[in-house]
Amino acid sequence: MFWQCSEEVEETEDLYEVTKQPSRRRVSGMQVDVIVGMTTAVLIMFAILVSAASTLGAHGITNIGTADQAARALKPIAGNFAGLLFALGIVGTGALAVPVPGGSTGYALAETFHWHEGLSKSLRKAGAFYVVIICSMVVGLLMNFIGLNPIKALVYSALLNGLTAPPLILLMLILGNRVKAVHGYRSGRVSNALVGIAFLLMAGLPVAYLIAR
Repeated sequence: MFWQCSEEVEETEDLYEVTKQPSRRRVSGMQVDVIVGMTTAVLIMFAILVSAASTLGAHGITNIGTADQAARALKPIAGNFAGLLFALGIVGTGALAVPVPGGSTGYALAETFHWHEGLSKSLRKAGAFYVVIICSMVVGLLMNFIGLNPIKALVYSALLNGLTAPPLILLMLILGNRVKAVHGYRSGRVSNALVGIAFLLMAGLPVAYLIAR
């Protein structure tokens, strides 16, 4: 969410004067970008869940601790090439996803402490922003040398994301309807309904899961 919002703002500032409101066409482009991106991400996530559940889960393997175990989910489809296919997927996903957490951290801290930010700015103009991104990458790299299980790290980061997402979604719902924040670009009924449903699901499902256990 930090990455998406910050990139949209940065791109808008690059195209227009900071004090100028983006055009309706620009806002429509943002909507298409967000809808297509988020829909694709959810479909990929759903495919991963289904493939893992129908292979590993069907055989009672619910505690994955290594990449080799995760690759077994692809064995019914890829056979002996499951490991290679999984490795290629990890490399491709890493090339796309690794900059996002580091960049999101940089944007979040820059906006919190009012630093200069933006990938369009030079290192001299946004030094602290780039230092955070670099440090995030270095920390991620060092995890491979201190014996930290990367699979568990992914699980814990997903749990943390699940805890922080509901209040952020609620904040977006509130800000999207505050005239002082968005001026004439208030969220419509469909948007409010979808964001509200997302908030209820993100906040309610974990509670329901804990109660069911």
